[in-house]
Amino acid sequence: MKQIALVFLALSFSLNTYAAWDLNDVSYVMPLQHQADGNVNTLPMKGLLPEKIFERISPIAMDMDPQTNARSMRVVAMRIDPCFPYPTQISCQKQLRLVWQPLLQWEEDNSIEAIDAALHSFYPLTDAEFDSLLQDLQAWKAKTGVETRGLPLGPHPAWNSGRGVASLKDLNRIILKYASEQKLSRVTAMFLRGGGAMWLFGAFEFKNGELITMTLPRLGKNTAQSFVNVVTSGETFSGGGIAGPRANGEDTLTNLVAESQRVRVKNEDLIRTELAAAYKIENPKHYNPENMDCVSCHVAQTARLWVDRKRTDIATQDIANQFGYQNAAYNMANVSEEPWHTQQLRALGYHNKKISIAQRAINESAEVADAINRYLAK
Repeated sequence: MKQIALVFLALSFSLNTYAAWDLNDVSYVMPLQHQADGNVNTLPMKGLLPEKIFERISPIAMDMDPQTNARSMRVVAMRIDPCFPYPTQISCQKQLRLVWQPLLQWEEDNSIEAIDAALHSFYPLTDAEFDSLLQDLQAWKAKTGVETRGLPLGPHPAWNSGRGVASLKDLNRIILKYASEQKLSRVTAMFLRGGGAMWLFGAFEFKNGELITMTLPRLGKNTAQSFVNVVTSGETFSGGGIAGPRANGEDTLTNLVAESQRVRVKNEDLIRTELAAAYKIENPKHYNPENMDCVSCHVAQTARLWVDRKRTDIATQDIANQFGYQNAAYNMANVSEEPWHTQQLRALGYHNKKISIAQRAINESAEVADAINRYLAK
């Protein structure tokens, strides 16, 4: 008993003596890089996700059979969460989560490109496992020798250090220590269809080795939702918007993301209402993944930025001040290359070869960093 107490005290001391956690300490964006032999360094599905998943659900990428889709899937981001709002008796679940995309390697220049589809896998952790994970991540960070404080969320600075590839492999080992196919509890999916102009969303519980389709928040008994935008320039929304089903309740984006040319002039009251909804949807103090539908969450940023860019005649700062998420402790800048692009639905990962991070993911990361800093300060 005395030895156990000493181990606990040592763990508590080591966790509390580390520097404060920042955005890139809770959300990790992997690099799109490869080794000299052409192998991708990021983790494949083996041991983390059952490859038979694509026999149960359609391949998430167009023009891929299940086997090709499974082989191309790689981890592009990792997130940790001390309190995911689980809709069960366990209302606050500690987790490690992984974001997956199919990656293609081009023979011409050996470069890697991410397909605009994704899986998000959930791995619950016990209190002891989560404490151990925090300790391992801090030790990993100390080994990399990089500083994350004050940096915006983006590809981790460790990838550009002298230990870039080695650091990624070390992080992969940490992931494999805490995440496994046996611990998998949930998978959410964003499917790419319609010639690259339609995105479908779904969610699945993983129980006893089987995937069970889940209903989606705000959609009644519906288990899927879709979004259509045929404008490849990224300047407008057109072609259908939230194609079905539309969300119930307040804070919807029905008009802005359907045919945006309809609200290119006038309609100030409508625009201000939906802009307020976009800010609230992005704000984790207002909504979480258990009470907000998939499409609204994924298009809130582009809807908001369309108003900023196309309706400069409307003064909207009061809406941002009232409903936008604010946290002065962190650098909340968005480093995405084209966050305004109206076909940009990515939450955390890559849009082709370009980094793509939704403001919602940045805001959530700030909330998680705050929670961990409070947790370690106890």
